[in-house]
Amino acid sequence: MKRLLLVFACVSTAMATTVTLTMDEVAAQPINGLAVTKGGITFTFSDVGGGLSYDTVGPGILTYEQDPAITGPPDQFGVAFSVPVTTIQFGMSAGPTNASGTPLATVRFYNGATLITTVTLNSSLRDPYPEGQLNYTSATPVTSMTVTPAPDTFAEIGFDNLQVTTPAAPPPAVPATSPVTLALMMLGIVGLGGYALRRRFGLS
Repeated sequence: MKRLLLVFACVSTAMATTVTLTMDEVAAQPINGLAVTKGGITFTFSDVGGGLSYDTVGPGILTYEQDPAITGPPDQFGVAFSVPVTTIQFGMSAGPTNASGTPLATVRFYNGATLITTVTLNSSLRDPYPEGQLNYTSATPVTSMTVTPAPDTFAEIGFDNLQVTTPAAPPPAVPATSPVTLALMMLGIVGLGGYALRRRFGLS
């Protein structure tokens, strides 16, 4: 029974956690300094420009973004994660102009104060506003990211469906069993088997 519980613990601790923010978790408010907790992860937003708001109406129901969303002027904003994550996905739209295939934003991923990489998010379709979806997987755990909309291009942006996945925890180490212990265990099993056979056949 204890061995079964140990196996179950190993499997459960190895599982990763995936959480998605749909931007309707809290009432409409500016995102600067806003902390939203969901699924055991706290997302802390920063917006120096102060124009972006959570749980607000944007361009409507699009492919990668659906109202409500984070919307407002094309401010640079950031998101910090209370636990490191290894995969990040989100949708972003912009308007009113721009064609699909052109840059929407520059996204920087950090581990602490160290920049891991910089990714350009391009719009992949227009329905009717240019929008795109970023999918990023990192070998280095990510603790925060900044999103910088393409400069002097858009009047308004929308940000939605932020999904992150934590890395799977390594299973706990199973104590090694020495050869002497294994030999004693085998002798015990053989002895118990012999005793059971003697009782079955009425041998003293």
